[in-house]
Amino acid sequence: MEIRRFSITPSVAWILIFSLLIVLGIGFSQKNSAEHLRASRISSKKVMTYKPVLPDSQPVNWNLPVNVTISGPDQKFPLSFTNGSEYVLIINNLQRTTQQAKTVKLTAELDTSNHTIPAKCFQNTRILTQRESVKKGADLLSNPNLSSQPDKALEDAKKERSFFLFVTDGNLTDKNQYTRINGQLIQQTSRIAIYLDNQQQVEELAPGLVTEITEILENQVLDQITRQCGTIRDVDHSGRFTILLSPWLNKLQGGRTSINGFVRPSDFRLTVPEPFSNHSDMLYLNSTLQPGQDLLDLLTHEVTHAAVASVRSAQTPSEAGSLADEEDWLNEGIAHIMEPGYTNRDYRISEFYRSPESYPLVVSDYYRSHLWRNHGCRGAVNEFLDWCNQIESTQNFPYRFTHHPLTGIEKIEQLTAIPFPELFRQWSLYLVKQSLEGTIQKKSTTPQPGSLCGNFVLAGPALRTWNLFRNPQTSLKISATASGFLHLKSGSQETQNVLIKVNGFEKIQMTLLRIPPSEKQISLNATFVDCNTNTSQLPESFEVCLRCIHPTDSAVKMISLEYSGAHLSRTERRPRKFQTSELNSSLTSKSDKLQVAMNDSNSESEQLITDFLIRIPKKKIPKQAQPVYLTFKAIVETEKELQFAGQSEIKLPFKPVHRLAKAAPSETTVK
Repeated sequence: MEIRRFSITPSVAWILIFSLLIVLGIGFSQKNSAEHLRASRISSKKVMTYKPVLPDSQPVNWNLPVNVTISGPDQKFPLSFTNGSEYVLIINNLQRTTQQAKTVKLTAELDTSNHTIPAKCFQNTRILTQRESVKKGADLLSNPNLSSQPDKALEDAKKERSFFLFVTDGNLTDKNQYTRINGQLIQQTSRIAIYLDNQQQVEELAPGLVTEITEILENQVLDQITRQCGTIRDVDHSGRFTILLSPWLNKLQGGRTSINGFVRPSDFRLTVPEPFSNHSDMLYLNSTLQPGQDLLDLLTHEVTHAAVASVRSAQTPSEAGSLADEEDWLNEGIAHIMEPGYTNRDYRISEFYRSPESYPLVVSDYYRSHLWRNHGCRGAVNEFLDWCNQIESTQNFPYRFTHHPLTGIEKIEQLTAIPFPELFRQWSLYLVKQSLEGTIQKKSTTPQPGSLCGNFVLAGPALRTWNLFRNPQTSLKISATASGFLHLKSGSQETQNVLIKVNGFEKIQMTLLRIPPSEKQISLNATFVDCNTNTSQLPESFEVCLRCIHPTDSAVKMISLEYSGAHLSRTERRPRKFQTSELNSSLTSKSDKLQVAMNDSNSESEQLITDFLIRIPKKKIPKQAQPVYLTFKAIVETEKELQFAGQSEIKLPFKPVHRLAKAAPSETTVK
């Protein structure tokens, strides 16, 4: 038998080695894939999965919202204006660092190439509906059993108690920034104990205040919050929820800040030492409060905070201990949407709508971010969580929210089963519809555009108008987790194609919404009147010309004015509403009060133009260290009783001057 000797060349050796590795790799991959699949099945029982939003493979339907995606060095997209159509470009800043406001610069140029729109630029976004995944997630949490339990024998509450309160503008971790308050018991029931700061006597309180606090808590708020959010733990084992009335709340931060009430989450944690915790289930109230609807809204808000703090400070069976405190934006948001009225949030919603791009939604710590008491931020999260509550299919959102162990964006993603970027896009689309769609006014638990929200008129988020052919460039500064809304106009009925160049930023998100020519929008523009040409203007006041452009089948029904700014209180905003049917055609000679006069409407280019002249006394301007604006709103009603609202604003001087130069009309006006 002849035996042949095989000689293996280097190339053959490498082939054999690669073949062996492939065989081993397949086996290893199959084994790991199986293990991964089993692990996924196990983990899916514990973690709610997100339902992905898949892009449409169909041609773009411009009657639906369109996602704009641009990449590469040539950051631009084409857009066609036909038969007077218009667009709203929603620009979202998805960066999560609170102080990272970013500016986007846009440039428009005529597109003469007649090329087709690249499919990768535009994709329709799906319309958000109630989701089955949320229903499944809701099964994990159920409402508490509110069956009555026998009352325990309670001892009387302590006649006097001491409390620590942070009163300066210093460091929260510095013990020297806290003061000790001694309180005397002035009211007790089987569930509450009310103490009054020893600096005051009961006779100094508003008549009926203590009685109304007691009745509201006993007959409405405590049961409502227990049913919808959960039970408040008896942290100090007193058997009662504690309320402290103190004038200190009128002079916090060294006398610079006055608040009506608050709950301190650290009070619910026994592991936090004094003075940073009072080791008590309690809330603090301003002793200058008055009875009324404001008090009901305030107590509901604060008791919701107490329920959240109670749940998150409770010791859990796991080694992890209690949960982390709720992030500030979510803590304030859930408390706002539980309020039965709008006295504590109407002005905040109005401020947010005035400048939505200025106010970040996601703020984990308002105080350290220098956004404490920023009313625009609070208005933003009220609108966001209220919308999340509306799309909740189980009608059980507050309880699921309160008892969910996570916090921040991760919590919202699990509660809604939608990744935050897509959720934020859907919310911004919901917001812009408040500005575009008319409504027939009817009774509703949620204020509608063109209606009153408390004492304030709602006009939806402000749209910054950009006429691309009058001014080919514009820019917009947008805070982190905030939305800017640009109303794109061509100013022509002819078909025009443009290229829009975008000089943006990381994590920019853009969505286009086409406005058909049939859906005419109203426009409101305010400019100072030149006192050099207006001899009737008085030195103690300044005058503003307000022009409203609206459809021919409509009429302006109401004009509203309010002072605006991130930190203006509800009282300082002084909203004033004027029915146009009661206005004169000219101003009087008096200069000590706010006046509005209305001119006749004129027809122009199938639209009506209605002009108003407004006189504002200079002494009425609120004195603030930050910019103050005067916001104008108009409610327009069509013959079919559809109501639309528009808004505009002017920036007021810090120190009123006797003569104001005429302000040049801005190319970026406010709708």
